[in-house]
Amino acid sequence: MGRSFRVSIPQRSFCHLRYRLALVLFIFVLFKQYHLFFIYRKALAAKYSPTELLQFTKEQTWMPDEESAHFQDRLVANRAAWRNLGEGREGKTFVYQDSVIKTFTPGRSPFRNCAPGVTDKVWPTEVPASLYFGGSEHNATSSFHGFLPVQAYFMAVSSASQAEWHLVTPLLKGGNLKDLAIEARKQKQPYRDIDAHHRPTFERLLHTLGNLHEAGYCHDDIKSSNIFVADDAHWILGDLGNLRQVSHPYHSSLLWRENKQLSDCRANDVMRALKSYMRFVRDSAIDADALNAEFFDGREPLSRLFWSSTANCSHLSAAELRAKSITEHPHLHANSMVKTGILLPAQSYTWLSIFSRRWGRHYAVNHALQTRMGEKLARWWALTGLFGVPITTVCGVRYP
Repeated sequence: MGRSFRVSIPQRSFCHLRYRLALVLFIFVLFKQYHLFFIYRKALAAKYSPTELLQFTKEQTWMPDEESAHFQDRLVANRAAWRNLGEGREGKTFVYQDSVIKTFTPGRSPFRNCAPGVTDKVWPTEVPASLYFGGSEHNATSSFHGFLPVQAYFMAVSSASQAEWHLVTPLLKGGNLKDLAIEARKQKQPYRDIDAHHRPTFERLLHTLGNLHEAGYCHDDIKSSNIFVADDAHWILGDLGNLRQVSHPYHSSLLWRENKQLSDCRANDVMRALKSYMRFVRDSAIDADALNAEFFDGREPLSRLFWSSTANCSHLSAAELRAKSITEHPHLHANSMVKTGILLPAQSYTWLSIFSRRWGRHYAVNHALQTRMGEKLARWWALTGLFGVPITTVCGVRYP
């Protein structure tokens, strides 16, 4: 009879092996966290680095005149009458009479720029950016159009007993594109009529955006809630807090790429403006489902405009999109198929078409038109809860 042999491995060896594997895994995770910590700290530092605003001098942006000083005093004296509009990461927004007052709470979001003429004082980028592009309502200091003028800007103690920056601009009672869509929906119009009515206004907005780009800056946060309605024929670019020069390091950062933004920030602004306009038309229409159904076919003027722009978006300028918009005017025959020299959406964007059939056109169109830019994951890996957001702004140099 043959003998069977059993190899006996001590239980202790298995324990040692598990401990070693656990140690190796722990070291790997530690180094991975260490790596992610530094790359996301770097990405956030790029995002919150200053915008170069070399045009500003102490006289242009710091000293209010007598009229604006009286206006400021009246605002502060009537703080109890301010109506709260909302609250965001940077601070709060209020309405008082014909003015919108935006406050910036220290510590919520880093102030990226140094205030000229004052040592060691930082202020929100939106203040000097609004002054440059919108000018002062009391002094005509800007040659740009399509931006909100500044009624006042000052630092004052808020209801929370801390000093906060305040930026005051005129109240546009038409609200933003989201508000306009709600009102337009009550008219129960088809999307083709809405597009035909508002397309010239959108093209004027593109002209404003082109002026911003020609000055060497990108908006970086164009979306429906940041496009304001002055009247039926004019829309205003608002919320310039994310304004950055074209060469700003954020535009080549990991955070920018992870949010799938175009490498040319000007083309990125243009596509975000087009997406915002399309969402406005869709959300205003009584037949939104019809637009959703046609969106991936690319046979209507509006969807053709989107897909032809998307196919050549890497360096698309505001002027080029305006020209495309005129070519694809909504008064063209609804079902005429124009040969654009590009692949049809069903061929170029197969995964979106599949997504459309599987989950519903509404959600697929929402995905194609989304403008969200997040940084929650970056903040998590960068441990901003423990170490804060990395800040590279260094103040202390006085303007001559």
